Amino acid sequence: MPAAAFFDLDKTLWDCVGEKVFAYHQLARGGISFKNFVKIISLQLRYDLHLINGTGNLKRKILRELFSGESIRPCVDIYEKLFEAKLSKAFYPGMLAQIEKHRQAGDKIVIVSATIDFIALKAGDYLKVDECHATFLETHGDQFSGEVRGPIPFGKAKAKIVQDYAQRNGIALDQCHAYGDHWQDRHMLEIVGYPVAINPDAKLKRHAKSRNWETRIFTSPKYHGLRHAKTSIQQIIGKNT
Repeated sequence: MPAAAFFDLDKTLWDCVGEKVFAYHQLARGGISFKNFVKIISLQLRYDLHLINGTGNLKRKILRELFSGESIRPCVDIYEKLFEAKLSKAFYPGMLAQIEKHRQAGDKIVIVSATIDFIALKAGDYLKVDECHATFLETHGDQFSGEVRGPIPFGKAKAKIVQDYAQRNGIALDQCHAYGDHWQDRHMLEIVGYPVAINPDAKLKRHAKSRNWETRIFTSPKYHGLRHAKTSIQQIIGKNT
């Protein structure tokens, strides 16, 4: 019987938050204002600390401010260079091995992530996944409109994406695996036969333990250049204060 493996991206497949790294990079090169940079980091912090139940409206507002009227190609080109230089080195080796194990078993490989599309799709291309679900930015011609097309894959929306994928492809969810790191990923993990918590936050760790889910802890890749980016930003901020 066909099966699939569903993967969150940030902090699950790689040791970073793609949008956060992109924001650091854009601030360093003058691509975004410090005000908008703080909004992105604040959203991520509130998400990490479970201070918001959903990112929907807030994330849409921030994306509208960041991308409305922005040309698509320069943003994508900048990110692709960042990916090749740093983010491609941020994947957990253990998760790369796990993807290959699923591929050898004939499982479909699917990324389900709330990160923006050109970040998730680049990771998906690199990993040669079968399908990638992300936050898709609406476009008009060669520009971003600032709006989001379709649902943001977060919380229960992730579970719905997984259910719809399984139904479309004739896959039994009790034969599937799912991997996530955050409390909000529990919705996706709960509907498959083989849920796996990867470096889980405290709430997901307790949840996984209470349900006897598999939990795996991975250490950061030896070097992927992201910590240097943060140091550089601190220096930039220091110069401006």
